[in-house]
Amino acid sequence: MTERNRPLRAVILAAGQGKRMKSSKPKVLHEVLGLTILSRVINAINAVGAEHIHIVVGHESTQISEFLKSSHEHLKCSLHLQEPQLGTGHALMQVVPELGEFHGDLLVTVGDAPLLSAEVLGALYRQHTEDDATVTLLSTVVEDSKNYGRVLRDNSGIVLGIVEDKDATPEQKKINEINTAIYCFKWPEIETGLAGLKNDNKQGEYYLPDLAAWAVGRDLKLSASIAEDYREVAGINSRLELAEATRHLRDLTVERLSLESGVTVVDPQSTWIAPEVVIGQDTTVLPGCYMVGNVRIGNHCLIGPNAIIKGDVTIGDAASVVLSVVLDSTIGNGCKIGPFSHIREGNQLGDAVRVGNFVELKKTTVGNNTNVSHLSYVGDATLGSKANIGAGTITANYDHLTKQKHATVVGDGASTGSNSVLVAPVTVGDEAVVAAGSVVTKNVPPGALAVSRARQENKEGWTVRRRELAVRSSNKDK
Repeated sequence: MTERNRPLRAVILAAGQGKRMKSSKPKVLHEVLGLTILSRVINAINAVGAEHIHIVVGHESTQISEFLKSSHEHLKCSLHLQEPQLGTGHALMQVVPELGEFHGDLLVTVGDAPLLSAEVLGALYRQHTEDDATVTLLSTVVEDSKNYGRVLRDNSGIVLGIVEDKDATPEQKKINEINTAIYCFKWPEIETGLAGLKNDNKQGEYYLPDLAAWAVGRDLKLSASIAEDYREVAGINSRLELAEATRHLRDLTVERLSLESGVTVVDPQSTWIAPEVVIGQDTTVLPGCYMVGNVRIGNHCLIGPNAIIKGDVTIGDAASVVLSVVLDSTIGNGCKIGPFSHIREGNQLGDAVRVGNFVELKKTTVGNNTNVSHLSYVGDATLGSKANIGAGTITANYDHLTKQKHATVVGDGASTGSNSVLVAPVTVGDEAVVAAGSVVTKNVPPGALAVSRARQENKEGWTVRRRELAVRSSNKDK
């Protein structure tokens, strides 16, 4: 057994076109529960501790490059163009010039396996180092081996090599342990073998599995690590397989939340929760919910039915989110959101805040025990504690001429009447009241009543006169 004293780098093979996806974007940029397949693979590799990631690209390489710049700007990685694509061995050859004087281990993985976990990659790497192997392959056991390469072992379990389906004997075809196309290699020990790969096959391509035979032929150590669940190492080749992977990742997440976190998921089949989501004890998730991103939900909450929670979201204890959308916001303890609320990005809600039906909030800070109960839009605002925003209140925060947005401040204990318009920038002081139907364009002092509407005038007998006029007009037309 050897200790880890060699640096680790990773190589992601992401050059494939993915024709069966029928898409204008690369297969690895399709999403599984809020993250692209490529991001999920990168995250798994980062958790293992690779010092650098080499990404081999081909089809729509510009899209992948732009995605990495926008979503993984701090990632230590380099891109290597494989053009044309002549197999997995040829893909790794594109990385060789940048390896230079590197001495260590190479973790080589496909880029289209969205369920690939740090645990599986970590087990592969440990097996590689413990066996001091030159080549270590990741295998898995399946019911139907189809046309996959079979892993050959002797009676004592020692790995002897890989036999491709087309070359397998009838007895070897019965083997259910298959090669997953994920490896650990010693570098530069395998450089000679890589350079010597042949493409004397029907496809005219160079294949990494041939390195297993190369190692055995030179009495170099060949090892294997077995992934227990084949679905965690399966690649995606179609949108149907993408859906299957998404369902399985959902099932794994619900199982973990239910068994390890004490969360009640009432209907797992209609609930979609990404593995990044953290939910506290005794929280209930009702049917129809979709939660992805860096979502943190406290204890004793009620989520759903039909809640969408996405992005960087924190929800405190004993809160509820019913039939609503919450994006990139913080919600305090005991808050009640919904039904039919839209909590857009950038909100900070204190404790015991009530946001009711058909309310939209954006970039708004709300103090404790404040109500925005219904039919309101509040944006770029600060609401104090124990304030009440009446039905139909709107903050007019956008100047369409200057394209600028302005702030609205509502003080502690203040209230707005129904159908009020607060034209920003404007401040409503503590304990101030805005009368229903008012358009507020000037600051309201603390404790004052703001009334800004036309004086009411009653015209007596108007209905009778209007009807008589209508009758005369009708008779004249005849």
